[in-house]
Amino acid sequence: MDGTGFPIHDQLRAVLPPYAAGELDEGPAEAVRAHLATGCPDCLGALFRLPVGRPRGRWDVSLPRAGWLAPATAAVLAVALATLVGWTIQDLRQREAERRAESVRAAARLVDAETARAEAEARSDTLGRALEAARADAAEARAAAGVAAGERTRLETELAAAAARVGSLLRSIRRRDAEIDRLLGGAPERTLADLAAMPGFGVARLEPRSSAGGRGHLLWHPARAAALLYAFGLPSARGAYRIELELDDGRVQAGPAFEPGPEGDAVLPIRLPVVGARLRGLTVVEEPGARPVLGARLGAAPAGG
Repeated sequence: MDGTGFPIHDQLRAVLPPYAAGELDEGPAEAVRAHLATGCPDCLGALFRLPVGRPRGRWDVSLPRAGWLAPATAAVLAVALATLVGWTIQDLRQREAERRAESVRAAARLVDAETARAEAEARSDTLGRALEAARADAAEARAAAGVAAGERTRLETELAAAAARVGSLLRSIRRRDAEIDRLLGGAPERTLADLAAMPGFGVARLEPRSSAGGRGHLLWHPARAAALLYAFGLPSARGAYRIELELDDGRVQAGPAFEPGPEGDAVLPIRLPVVGARLRGLTVVEEPGARPVLGARLGAAPAGG
C-alpha cells in the first residue's frame, strides 16, 4: 500500500483504464494522480499504453443530416442571382435607349438652329440690298432737290424711317445670330434634349478604329452644313481629340477639337465646310499623333433618313 490507501501496483492497474477514460470518481482519481506523481515507471508506462478518453464506438452517435438542404440552397441562390442579372440588364438597356433618344432629339434642334441662321442670313442680304436701294433713291432725291424742295424733304423722311426699320431688323438678326452661335458653340445636353426630327435627317454609327474603346453616332442632314457628334466611352485621361472630315472631292479637312467629360462622353456640334450630301466620312483622332479612335462612312444620302 502507498500513502493514498491503494496497493502500489496491482490494484492501481485495475483502475487505470477508467481513470484514462475519465470515468473514475474524484476520490480514487485523486489517489491515482498522487501515486503517478511519485514517478512510478511501471504505472506510468501502463497508463500511457491505454487509449485516452472514452471508446469511440460507445459514445459516437451519428446524427441525421438534411441531405436536401445544400441543393435547395443552391437553387434558391441561382434563382436570386438570375433575377438580379435580369434586372440589371433591363436597367442598362433602358438607360442606353434613353441616351440614344436624347442624342437624336438634341441633333434635330441643332439643325433647326442652323436652318434659322441660314434664313436670317438670307434676310440680312435682302435687307442690305434694300438699304443700298434706299440710299440710291436718296441720292437721286437729293439730285432733284433743286427742282422740288418739298419732294426732297419727303424722301429724306422716308429714308430715315427706312434706315430705322433696317437698323431694328439688323439688331434683331444679330441677336438671333448670337443665340444660334451659342447653340452651335457647345450648348449643354439639357438644351439639346428637345431637338425634333427633320425630314431626311440621318444617323451614322461611329465604329471603333482602335483598341482604346468608345462608341458614338453622327447626326447629319444632306441639305445642311451642320452635324452633331455624340460619343461616349472615350478614354478621358489621354488628352484632346480632333475631328477630320472627308469630302466628296477627296480632301480631308480638319474639324473642331474637343475633350471628353469625366466619363468619356462628348456632344459636339460641327459646322461643315460643305452641305452634308458632300460629306463622305468622319474620323475622331486622338492627339497628339492623330491616331484614329472612331470613324463613320457616309454616302450621298443619310442611312437613317
